[in-house]
Amino acid sequence: MFEAATEIPAAKGWRTFGHDASVQMLDAANRTGRLSHAYLITGPDQVGRKTLAIDLACLVNCEPQPDLFGEAPVLDLASCPAAQRIRKGQHADVRVIDRSTPLKDDSAGSGGEGASERQNISINHVHELQREAALKPFEGKARVFILDDADELSAPAANALLKTLEEPSEDVFIVLIAPDADSLPETIVSRCQRIRLRAVSTDLIAEKLVDKFEADPEQAERLSRLSAGKPGWAISALQDPAVLELHAQTATRILSALSAGLEERFSYANELSGRFRRDRDGVLGELQRWLEWWRDIAVAKAGLPENVMNSNWLEAIDEIAKQLSEPQISQGANSVSGAIAALEANAIPRLALEVMALEMPAVTLKSVSTPAG
Repeated sequence: MFEAATEIPAAKGWRTFGHDASVQMLDAANRTGRLSHAYLITGPDQVGRKTLAIDLACLVNCEPQPDLFGEAPVLDLASCPAAQRIRKGQHADVRVIDRSTPLKDDSAGSGGEGASERQNISINHVHELQREAALKPFEGKARVFILDDADELSAPAANALLKTLEEPSEDVFIVLIAPDADSLPETIVSRCQRIRLRAVSTDLIAEKLVDKFEADPEQAERLSRLSAGKPGWAISALQDPAVLELHAQTATRILSALSAGLEERFSYANELSGRFRRDRDGVLGELQRWLEWWRDIAVAKAGLPENVMNSNWLEAIDEIAKQLSEPQISQGANSVSGAIAALEANAIPRLALEVMALEMPAVTLKSVSTPAG
């Protein structure tokens, strides 16, 4: 455990929101000197996992500052100089590692696999982590290593990481980020304190978009619905119009495939399988959008249009819901879930996606054009 030398005040200035229990747990552990040296943060992509990990890095590296009015010291993760450097990626003692993180042998002519081609977090990433973890902090109180997409650890990398997790230094923290605990070896999971993040309420996301990002209420309401409880996606969509454009393009492809004949569906499946080799995360993200559409169709079928996420596509969603029975809607969702499970289990992409195309119920639509708004 990370022992507190002096009394530490409650921290403020957390960037994480919608996960109050996790924030309070970490804050209390910090104040009582009972922080773990290894955490596993799980939950959907863009739900706030990395934000919480960065907040933790700030928490262990910030010093309480005297209050301007002579009151008790304040631990502010917003104004703390160390936290500001950490959030900019400039702090020497805080590293975020994923499969694309460059290695020292990635230089041109080294003959090694380049960062852009790497499929996993490699054993060399872990070896570099271990070398740095053996050193004393350079500018802060603790070294923090955040392994983003830790489910992409290669088997040798996961085995090598065990030694560091078993014998942590007092001033080293390791934070693993993954979709769920089942995506990691049990030997890794058992050595980490687990923090599970769930979808954030759409009302809270809309409120934060208005209060902190100056979105207009109507826009905030729409983005919070589309976010599926993922604040990161809503913030990205607000700040980058390309995110919403990509979302609209995906919706158009989904509708086109739903209303297409078998030949066109196979063509769509083949296009996805070809893209999967270049952009695995992008294809899995598109399949998640399929699941959101089946969820919306089921909601519309139940007569709850106010709960549809893709509200600007409500006319098309309602049209589909009227044509399909509840078992057919369930069949459509199951076909997508099956494809996702197969792809994550390293099945042949083309076969997995063609099975999805075959199993999905067909509908007839008047139009698949992108709606206004």
